Amino acid sequence: MSDTPAHDWLLPRLEQMLTEAEAAGIERTIAIAVLTDMVTGPGFNPTHLATDIDA
Repeated sequence: MSDTPAHDWLLPRLEQMLTEAEAAGIERTIAIAVLTDMVTGPGFNPTHLATDIDA
């Protein structure tokens, strides 16, 4: 495992992803909203209940 804190390792990659999204014509606020939705959704967040997926 790296001695680099996770925040410091992830931030430049996230910034690059947002830069690429903007270059593809996706507004930064939209890209952030989509990323937030994806990360907090059932694919990454196992605390979601099955009923959350059907809602």
